[in-house]
Amino acid sequence: MATPNVKRKRLVEKSLPPAIETYIPESRLFMQLQALERRLDTKIVRKRLEVQEALGKPVYKKRILRIFVSNLAANQTGAVGLDDMDEGRLGAAEAPSWTLRIEGRLLDPTGAATKTRTASHKFSEFVNSMVVELDRDPDLYSDNVVQWRRAAAEGDVDGFEVKRRGDEDVKAKIMLDIRTATDRFKVNSPLLRELLDIRGPISKAGFIMKLWQYIKFNNLQDSDDPDQIRCDTGLALALGSPVVSFTTLPQMLHAFMTRPDPLIIEYTVRVHAGDFHMAQYAFDVEVEVEEPSRQNIGPLANVQARHRELGQIESQLAQKMQDIHNARAKRDFLRGFADDPVAFVHRWIDNQTKDLEVIMGDRRHGLEAALAAIMAADSAAQELTADRQQVLEQETAKWLKESALYDESWADEAVFHYLSAKTQERMQQLLQQQQQQQAQHAQQQQQQHQTALGS
Repeated sequence: MATPNVKRKRLVEKSLPPAIETYIPESRLFMQLQALERRLDTKIVRKRLEVQEALGKPVYKKRILRIFVSNLAANQTGAVGLDDMDEGRLGAAEAPSWTLRIEGRLLDPTGAATKTRTASHKFSEFVNSMVVELDRDPDLYSDNVVQWRRAAAEGDVDGFEVKRRGDEDVKAKIMLDIRTATDRFKVNSPLLRELLDIRGPISKAGFIMKLWQYIKFNNLQDSDDPDQIRCDTGLALALGSPVVSFTTLPQMLHAFMTRPDPLIIEYTVRVHAGDFHMAQYAFDVEVEVEEPSRQNIGPLANVQARHRELGQIESQLAQKMQDIHNARAKRDFLRGFADDPVAFVHRWIDNQTKDLEVIMGDRRHGLEAALAAIMAADSAAQELTADRQQVLEQETAKWLKESALYDESWADEAVFHYLSAKTQERMQQLLQQQQQQQAQHAQQQQQQHQTALGS
C-alpha cells in the first residue's frame, strides 16, 4: 500500500525568546530540558552508529562438530575369486562390497532447549576439502585415492560415502581440511610458538596482536624511535635480526605462516562379523558458526516505531513553538499600540511606505543608494569645507542604519516580486522582438511574390 505524500512543514526555531522568562518563569525548565535533549541526542547518535556497525558485522560463535566414521558391508557371505569379479561373472548386486561413511553433526550448545535450537547445519559446510587414501594393492585397484573439494554451486550434505568392491579389511586414511570463518594459519617456527604461547592455528591479525603484546610486555620498543623494535635474545633468534621496524613486521611474519595441517583420521574398514561397523571413537572439532541476525532481538525490534513516535512529538513541539512566537508577535504589536497609539501608527505607516517603495521598484537601495546620497551631500558641501567631513559622516551613518531594514522578513518577498517583475518585462521584450521579426519576414515574402508576378 502506497503511503500518501505528507507535506513537510517549515522548520521552526525551537528556542524560546529571552524575554519570555519574565512572564513565564517555568520556561527556564524548558530551556534546561532542551540542553539535556541536545546532549542525549549526541549520545544516541553515537550509540546508534555503534549498534549499526555491530549489526553489519557477522558474529561467529564457537561450536563443536562431532565426526563419525563407519562402514557397511554387503554380500560378504561366501568366497568369490578375483577372476570371477573381474570377468563380471557375478552381477553388481551379488559382488561383495563395502561402503565407507564419513558423517558429521553440530552439537547443540550447552543448556539449549529444543524450541530454541537454531537451523541445522550440514557437515560439508565446515569442510573445504577431503582426501581418502585406501591401503590396497595399486596393481589390482587403481581407485585408491578419493578427493572432494568444495564447489560454489554445490549443495551441502550431511556426510560422504565411498563405495568399493572387496571382501577384505582395508585401512583408510581420511584427511579433512576444516573450513573456518576467518583465514587461519599455522606458525611454522617452534621458537615463535613458544615465545608467543601459540597452541594452534591462528589468524594473521591474531598473530600480530600476540607479537605486539610480547613487545609491550617486555618493553622492546625503542624510546627514541617508536618505530624500531629492539629484540631480546629469543625474538632476535626467531626473527633473525636484533632490530626490526614495526612497519615491516606484517610482511616479515608472512614467512612464518603456512596452511594448517589437515585433520587426519585413521580407520579400518571391516567386512566380517556383521554388516555394520563403527569407529570406536567419535572426533570432536571446534568450528565457527555464524549467529543469526540480531536486528529483531530485544529493544531494537521497535526502533522504527520509536522513530515515528519521536517524529510526531517533534512536529507537535514545532507547532507549539510556532504558536508561542505568533502570540508573542501579536502581544508586542498590541502593547506598542496601547503604549503610544500616535507614534505607533506613524511608525507603521512609515514602514508600510518603505515596503511599498521597495516592492514597486521606486526606491534605490543598498550600496547604490548610499553612494548617491553621499555624492549628493559631498557636492552640496563643496563650499563648506569645515563641515564637509561631518556631513559625510552623518549621511554614511544614516544609510548604514537604514541598511538593517533589509534584514527583516519582507526582504525575501520583495526580492521575489522584483525578480518576477523583471522576468515579465524581459518576456514582453522577447515577445515583441519575435512579433517584429515575423512581420518583417512576412513583408519580405510578400514583396518577393509581387516581384515574381510582375516579371
